[in-house]
Amino acid sequence: MIYLIVFILQVLFNIGKVFEIKLTYESKTNALLLNSIFINVVSLGSVYFSIDNLIKGDFWIIFFYVTGSVLGKWVGMTKIKNYRAKVLSMFNNGNKNN
Repeated sequence: MIYLIVFILQVLFNIGKVFEIKLTYESKTNALLLNSIFINVVSLGSVYFSIDNLIKGDFWIIFFYVTGSVLGKWVGMTKIKNYRAKVLSMFNNGNKNN
Protein backbone atom coordinates (compact mmCIF):
# COMPACT_ATOMS: atom_id res chain seq x y z
CA MET A 1 0.00 0.00 0.00
CA ILE A 2 2.84 2.41 0.84
CA TYR A 3 4.44 1.62 -2.51
CA LEU A 4 1.29 2.72 -4.32
CA ILE A 5 1.03 5.90 -2.24
CA VAL A 6 4.64 6.87 -2.98
CA PHE A 7 4.21 6.02 -6.65
CA ILE A 8 1.06 8.17 -7.00
CA LEU A 9 2.54 11.05 -5.00
CA GLN A 10 5.64 11.05 -7.19
CA VAL A 11 3.54 11.04 -10.36
CA LEU A 12 1.53 14.01 -9.05
CA PHE A 13 4.66 15.81 -7.88
CA ASN A 14 6.35 15.57 -11.26
CA ILE A 15 3.24 16.60 -13.17
CA GLY A 16 3.17 19.62 -10.87
CA LYS A 17 6.82 20.36 -11.62
CA VAL A 18 6.10 20.31 -15.36
CA PHE A 19 3.21 22.71 -14.78
CA GLU A 20 5.52 24.89 -12.72
CA ILE A 21 7.81 25.33 -15.70
CA LYS A 22 4.88 26.06 -18.03
CA LEU A 23 3.30 28.54 -15.62
CA THR A 24 6.61 30.31 -15.07
CA TYR A 25 7.10 30.63 -18.83
CA GLU A 26 3.58 32.04 -19.21
CA SER A 27 4.07 34.42 -16.22
CA LYS A 28 0.91 33.22 -14.46
CA THR A 29 1.80 34.23 -10.91
CA ASN A 30 -1.39 33.26 -9.07
CA ALA A 31 -1.60 29.83 -10.68
CA LEU A 32 2.12 29.36 -10.06
CA LEU A 33 1.72 30.09 -6.34
CA LEU A 34 -1.14 27.62 -6.02
CA ASN A 35 0.84 25.03 -7.94
CA SER A 36 3.80 25.59 -5.62
CA ILE A 37 1.62 24.86 -2.58
CA PHE A 38 0.41 21.66 -4.26
CA ILE A 39 3.97 20.61 -5.11
CA ASN A 40 5.20 21.17 -1.56
CA VAL A 41 2.35 19.24 0.08
CA VAL A 42 2.71 16.30 -2.30
CA SER A 43 6.48 16.33 -1.88
CA LEU A 44 6.23 16.22 1.90
CA GLY A 45 3.98 13.18 1.75
CA SER A 46 6.18 11.37 -0.73
CA VAL A 47 9.38 12.04 1.19
CA TYR A 48 7.78 11.11 4.52
CA PHE A 49 6.68 7.68 3.34
CA SER A 50 9.88 7.06 1.37
CA ILE A 51 12.26 7.96 4.19
CA ASP A 52 10.19 6.00 6.69
CA ASN A 53 10.49 2.85 4.58
CA LEU A 54 14.18 3.42 3.84
CA ILE A 55 14.95 3.72 7.55
CA LYS A 56 13.14 0.42 8.08
CA GLY A 57 15.46 -1.15 5.49
CA ASP A 58 12.93 -1.42 2.66
CA PHE A 59 14.88 -0.49 -0.44
CA TRP A 60 12.10 -1.44 -2.87
CA ILE A 61 10.62 1.98 -2.16
CA ILE A 62 13.39 3.51 -4.29
CA PHE A 63 12.04 1.67 -7.35
CA PHE A 64 8.52 3.06 -6.85
CA TYR A 65 9.86 6.55 -6.08
CA VAL A 66 11.94 6.69 -9.26
CA THR A 67 9.35 4.98 -11.45
CA GLY A 68 6.65 7.41 -10.28
CA SER A 69 8.97 10.32 -11.00
CA VAL A 70 9.70 9.17 -14.54
CA LEU A 71 6.06 8.42 -15.30
CA GLY A 72 4.97 11.79 -13.89
CA LYS A 73 7.43 13.68 -16.09
CA TRP A 74 6.32 11.69 -19.12
CA VAL A 75 2.62 12.30 -18.43
CA GLY A 76 3.23 15.99 -17.78
CA MET A 77 5.21 16.45 -20.98
CA THR A 78 3.28 14.27 -23.41
CA LYS A 79 -0.27 13.63 -22.23
CA ILE A 80 -1.34 16.94 -20.69
CA LYS A 81 -1.73 19.33 -23.57
CA ASN A 82 -1.43 23.07 -23.49
CA TYR A 83 -5.02 23.84 -24.44
CA ARG A 84 -4.56 27.60 -24.06
CA ALA A 85 -1.96 27.63 -26.84
CA LYS A 86 -4.25 25.58 -29.10
CA VAL A 87 -7.16 27.98 -28.62
CA LEU A 88 -4.96 31.02 -29.24
CA SER A 89 -3.51 29.44 -32.38
CA MET A 90 -7.02 28.82 -33.73
CA PHE A 91 -7.86 32.51 -33.29
CA ASN A 92 -4.56 33.59 -34.81
CA ASN A 93 -5.06 31.31 -37.82
CA GLY A 94 -8.54 32.76 -38.28
CA ASN A 95 -7.14 36.30 -38.36
CA LYS A 96 -4.52 35.41 -40.97
CA ASN A 97 -7.18 34.17 -43.40
CA ASN A 98 -9.09 37.47 -43.32
